[in-house]
This record gives sequence, C-alpha cells and structure tokens, in this order.
Amino acid sequence: MAEIKLENLYFEYSSGDKRTPGTKALKGINLTVQDHEFLVLLGPSGCGKSTTLRLIAGLEKPTEGSVYFDGVDVSAVEPMKRNVSMVFQTFALYPHLNVYKNMAFPLASMKLPMEEIKRRVEKTAKILDIEHILNRRPRALSGGQRQRVALGRAMVREPVVFLLDEPLSNLDAKMRQELRDEIIRLHKELTTTFVYVTHDQSEAMQMGTRLVVMNEGVILQVGTPQEVYADPNCVFVAGFVGSPKMNFFAARLNRAENGWSVKVMGAEIPIPVSRLPLEQEGVMQGQKVIVGIRPEDFRAEAEETMSGIPFDATAIHIVPMGAGLHVQAQCGEHKFLSVLQNCEQVCEGSMVRLRLDPARVHIFDGETQKSLCIPVTGRSMA
Repeated sequence: MAEIKLENLYFEYSSGDKRTPGTKALKGINLTVQDHEFLVLLGPSGCGKSTTLRLIAGLEKPTEGSVYFDGVDVSAVEPMKRNVSMVFQTFALYPHLNVYKNMAFPLASMKLPMEEIKRRVEKTAKILDIEHILNRRPRALSGGQRQRVALGRAMVREPVVFLLDEPLSNLDAKMRQELRDEIIRLHKELTTTFVYVTHDQSEAMQMGTRLVVMNEGVILQVGTPQEVYADPNCVFVAGFVGSPKMNFFAARLNRAENGWSVKVMGAEIPIPVSRLPLEQEGVMQGQKVIVGIRPEDFRAEAEETMSGIPFDATAIHIVPMGAGLHVQAQCGEHKFLSVLQNCEQVCEGSMVRLRLDPARVHIFDGETQKSLCIPVTGRSMA
C-alpha cells in the first residue's frame, strides 16, 4: 500500500536557500495520491511541482502542513526511511563505477546480502533490457541507456513510491518517446505508486492516469487527462493544456429567451444551455467574458456538408503538419490559429470558410478567469 496525502502544505525558502528568502513555493497544497496510480504534477517552471515532489521524498521539510503515507504522518521521517525512490533530470550516476555497481550501490548501502543484491540487479536489468551493458561505465552509454540505469537504480530498492522529476528532459525526442512508453509499461508491471513531474503537457497527457495542474504554488485543477483537456476550470489551465494553445477572445454575454450567446469575429455563437444554463449563478447580461476555442475545433468544410457557426477568414500563414495544416488566420481584427484537415486548397492570402460547433466553445469569467460552463466530463476540482 502507498497512498500519499498532502495536507495544507506550505513551503517557504529560508535564508540558506539560493532563491529569495521568504519566497513561498507552496501555498496550501491539499492532495491525495491514490495507491498504485500514476499521478503527474504539471506546470511551468517555478510553479512548485518539484518542491512538492521533494517534500514527498523527505528531501525538504514543510514550513507548515503534513505528509502522510497510508495514514501515518511522515513529515519528520528521513528520506531513507520512507521507502521511496527518486529519479532526477540529471542521471547522477557514479562515473567510476560500472552499470552493475551503480545499480547495486543503494542495496550495498542497505547492507543486503550479496546474493540478494545480485538477484535484484539482474532481475531489474532484464526488465529494462540493459543486461548487455552491466559491465560498461556511464561514459560509454547513450543518454537513453544512462536514464535506464538511473531507473534501474531506483527500482532495485523495491520502493512503495517512485518519484520522477523531469527524467526525460535531457533526451532527444525519439528517446523521450521510447522511455515514456517504457515508464508506462513499468508502472503497469510494478503496480507501484508513481508521482511524475513535468512541464511538458504532451508528456503529461500521455502518461498520467490523473493530472495535477499547478501554478504559483497552488493547485488549479485535478482530473484525468481527458477531463482537464475537455473541461479546463480556468484560463490558465485552458491555455497550458493542449497543443497548439487555445485561442482566446474578449466578448460579452448576450441573453435571449432560449439561452446565452457571445459575439466573436462578427458571428453570434449560441451557447447550449447544457453548457451554460439561463439561470446559471453569477452570470448576467453584458458580463465581460473570455471565449476560448481550441484550434482543432475549427473545421474547413463545404457549407452543405457540415453544420455549425460559419466564419469567413483569411489564411495569413500556413504550416503543413503531416495529415493536416496549422493555419494562422484573420477575421476582422482577430487573429487566431486553426488546425485543419482535408483542406489542400487553402493557400496563404486566400479566404477560407471555417465552421465551429458551439458546444465546443469555452466561456470564462472576464475578471476571475474561472470557467462558467457546466463540465462535459464531470471534471475533478482541486
């Protein structure tokens, strides 16, 4: 069992830290990591995700609050006694030791019998497909092999929790994808709790069973990748999760007998009452809002073949992206990005008719920047 609970965690840098003393890295974090899940902490640099991981590991002590493992307060327990293993961005291998000795090092520190050390190292090396490099030193390894060794050194301890702090950021794109798949496979095979830190939202969407989106020391939203993507609860999450980034437009709410609407790029977009009920609390006529539209929610289709709100825009820049196009377009004074399929006829400077399903439009309060819409997926809130 390895359920982790973070209760009202605060962390403030002291005078001995490199950062400005008094800086609050965490501002009241409350979070439960379920046993055996793959939880991803996602956010920009400096948002507090790595600090949260270090508090779980015991490498830092909270200024306020507590860390619980299976209901036991471990806030004052030393890292070695928490039965966790941590993999860092840097490989942190001993250059004078070969792969076998690097992996065996933590077990030797635990004073395990040589037979048990050999069994664990060889078993882990087989899982990671690094049996053939056990006699090599780190300088003779590729970046991907070094990170596999770092993973192996964490695995041999047979911890109840794996903590991974941006472990793939120093690898090239091909190797990152290979090791993403490897880590996902390891999680399924080991049935151990994984907590993974990244600023790469594509990586987070692919790997996590749940995402925790953080910014400026607070948790903004918690949910499955699909929940966070489909129902972002604020402008920051909407802009951070999803690639390419969501388009945003300033508008005002208009009320009619059959529902709300917003005027964007010269078109009146009716918002389905299932997304924004007429009697929604805190919603009023003329209210300033931010309208969010994902680039992939635009469609370039003939008028007779597709329903939706039409827009006539000018394609000002086109980037081919495999099966589709990234089209930077302009409609009146508004510039926006669309991701279009089956539109070979589009060229720079030409007019393109776009259509949009109103049900896929996001509405955020213009002042609080919180979502006003009813979630489609039943999002989980922090």
